[in-house]
Amino acid sequence: MSSRHLRSAIGAALALCVMGISAGEKKPDLMDIYNLALKNDAQLAAARATLKAEEERVPQGLALLLPNIGLTANTRKNDVKQQVDRGKDIRQEYNSHNWGASLRQPVFNFANWFSYQQAETLSAKAQADFAVEQQNLILRVAEAYFNVLRAEDNLTSLKAEEEAYKGQLDRSQQRYNVGLIAITDVHESKAVYDTSRANRIKADSDLKNSFESLRVITAEYIDVIAQMNKEMPVSPPVPAVMEKWVEQAVVENLNVRSARESVSSALQQLKVSKSGHAPTLDAVVSYTDQKDGSQAGSRVDAGGVMSGRGKSTVYGLELSLPLFSGGATTSKTRESEYRLKTAEEQLDYQLRSVSASTRNQYRLVLSDIDRVDALCQGIVSSESALQATQSGYEVGTRNIIDVLDSQRKLYAAQRDYLTARYDYIIDTLKLKQAAGTLSPQDLVDLNKWLSQKAHSLLTPRCSVRQG
Repeated sequence: MSSRHLRSAIGAALALCVMGISAGEKKPDLMDIYNLALKNDAQLAAARATLKAEEERVPQGLALLLPNIGLTANTRKNDVKQQVDRGKDIRQEYNSHNWGASLRQPVFNFANWFSYQQAETLSAKAQADFAVEQQNLILRVAEAYFNVLRAEDNLTSLKAEEEAYKGQLDRSQQRYNVGLIAITDVHESKAVYDTSRANRIKADSDLKNSFESLRVITAEYIDVIAQMNKEMPVSPPVPAVMEKWVEQAVVENLNVRSARESVSSALQQLKVSKSGHAPTLDAVVSYTDQKDGSQAGSRVDAGGVMSGRGKSTVYGLELSLPLFSGGATTSKTRESEYRLKTAEEQLDYQLRSVSASTRNQYRLVLSDIDRVDALCQGIVSSESALQATQSGYEVGTRNIIDVLDSQRKLYAAQRDYLTARYDYIIDTLKLKQAAGTLSPQDLVDLNKWLSQKAHSLLTPRCSVRQG
């Protein structure tokens, strides 16, 4: 098969891949998918609800430091029988009414103060955890989107491959009919064509499955998206020094930030536990108004009890000093010390893990760039090899197996090249996530390389290290 025929076959397959999309219909791009995900993604919505719940710890902690004001009221029916002389009783039935108000303001309470500070650290941790989920959404959207494009390119290539093998089978059949080749060449071509057809059927199913992954994130069914311009530059990370990325990661990585807040929270909890030995001091004010309908009026009766109506206002300070709690405070203190140690070790693990993953991700991006470069050159070499093998087959120096193998290598090289480009995109985003710098702007930058038209790069220009 000539290079011109090869291009025609792939072009036809590409047209089949995008058939059914009207010229005026706008296909959703990366930012359209991301905006739908922001609105509909269940995982992000759950994380947002968790954040709101955790943020309520702050007003709850503050409430421990503010005054508590309460009102009480009651009404009673009283039936009193009293013996005032031998053989003589006095019985009274009356209603009594009582209401009061009280105010208690903590003046000195270490436990409440440290609980409030702990609430603030837990809220900060929740915000860091939510930011992690926001970054995860960016990465999940990018992976789902480019997995669709990867599946589309794979299907396009396999359709072209199937078309090419079908053409080769037809030509083999024609050459056999006129006695130029043996029947074995026809069988070889038929076997390869049947295999390519099976691969194309599987690729079609894989594409549908990849669209379902988008549906999980967006909660909407999407069956077509904007295409990637295959000439998007493949550039080294900036800054081009691995340790600079590591230094930024140990400061900005959101998992590390969350772990630091966990340490702060555990430290505040230790202070709360130790405060179980500390005294507390409260300022209190209370007012009561009592009225009853006893016949005694407002005099002091024989029992020395004031009857009638009374009002009282009390101001005071209440000091409480725990002396012994059965060892509970000491045990809680030890528990808090162990939990602080756990949080510190988890922070240390996060720092080591983030440093290692950032280095690995940086090296992986550089490896992706080298792979793209090498595979790009491999496409050019495979195409030249196919042309040479086809020419050799025409003059009888090569056999049909050589031609089919050269065709297989060319299409495999194309698929590997496109896969390496998508790997580069995702691995670059993962590097930025490790460094804590991943943001929606990264999707905006990628979106500039998406187009409403389908792109196919058959013989790519291999200067991949562009600015």
